[in-house]
Formats: sequence, structure tokens, C-alpha cells
Amino acid sequence: MSDTLERDQLDRHELDQLIAFLARIQQEPPLRAQLNLVQTAMEVSDIAKAGGQSFRAETLIKVFELCNEQPYAREGLMDEKLIRVYLRRESLT
Repeated sequence: MSDTLERDQLDRHELDQLIAFLARIQQEPPLRAQLNLVQTAMEVSDIAKAGGQSFRAETLIKVFELCNEQPYAREGLMDEKLIRVYLRRESLT
């Protein structure tokens, strides 16, 4: 499946919610610390939902794939992975 087709299949509202969540990571040290305790897209999605931004774990996994990132991280590294995705946000829209 091509990257363009995969991008087209992303729900725009969920993608907007995801990008808004990712934008908060560098600005909110407590959020960044919380993300460093998780390893999966599902856990990231749960944290985002608790903070008022809702997107499915499947959406984050698709975004990870489009950004050539693995859909999981070792403990302590999820924040960096998410920041890299955020820096590539324009390629997702």
C-alpha cells in the first residue's frame, strides 16, 4: 500500500487530535515523564484520552508506519519517538 493511500485512509479528526497531543509533549514535562513509562500505542492513546485528546491506537500505529517508526518503544524512549513523529507532521497531511 502506498504512503499516499495510507495517509488518505487516516481519519482527519483523529489525526488532528493526535498532532495536538504530540505538540504538548515538549511543552509539558509531566506529560513527557508519563509517556516515558509506556511502551505501546494503546498506552499512549489512553494517556491522550485522559487528557482530552481522543485517537485510536490504530491511528497512531499507522502514523508510526508512515514515519518509519516501530509501533512500540523501550521504556524511557516513547517521548522521543513521538517527538520525531511530531516533527514529521507535515508529511502526514
